Amino acid sequence: MTTSHPLDDPINNALFGRQSSLAQAKGRVARFHPDISLFYAHPRELTDQDWADLAALSSGTTASVRDRRGPVPAGWKVVETIELIQYSGEFVDTEPAGDAPKVVELTVADVSEMTALVRLTNPGPFLGRTIELGTYLGVRDDDGALIAMAGERMRPDGWTEISAVCTAPAARGRGLATTLIRAVGAGIRARGDQLFLHTSAGNPARKLYESMGFELRSEVPLEVLRGPLS
Repeated sequence: MTTSHPLDDPINNALFGRQSSLAQAKGRVARFHPDISLFYAHPRELTDQDWADLAALSSGTTASVRDRRGPVPAGWKVVETIELIQYSGEFVDTEPAGDAPKVVELTVADVSEMTALVRLTNPGPFLGRTIELGTYLGVRDDDGALIAMAGERMRPDGWTEISAVCTAPAARGRGLATTLIRAVGAGIRARGDQLFLHTSAGNPARKLYESMGFELRSEVPLEVLRGPLS
């Protein structure tokens, strides 16, 4: 279930590869555990059997599919389409700045705070077990409150995705996102991987990513589908 480059289809590569232990699979379709992430792996062109397997795995919920080709079968509905932007971070500097704030590793004990920050800033889904995807780092203010964080998500061969980059509104403009991206990226490179990330087409954070050296690699549609059992 791989393609010529791991980032051509990172979800398939991860779920049928290094993150298969976090996946639920049926035939050529797989998904992360529902409490971990909302992404599904699937062939680009789905057969009738693939659609049936997708319906079985989504079982009463929506399913997110990436760069799908072909018609949507009867009983399925496209709820939302997002233009998914992929950036490669091979040339991003991950050395910490001299005046960088203290970065702390976040654990399961911090999930409630992390969830609250995500709800406040909306960087994308963060679920009860999302932290199991990899390392998450954060910055706390003088009172100990979590004001910024970033972490890891998909792990296709040789690559690790940086995700959940967010900063509380009152703490913006201090370079916390840059600090955390560099810190997470340094850990990724220490394991021998390279870094990449995804964002939506209209996300203003794209300017930050590009200023850090992230390079645009692809733009593909990500569809949220509601199936016949939903």
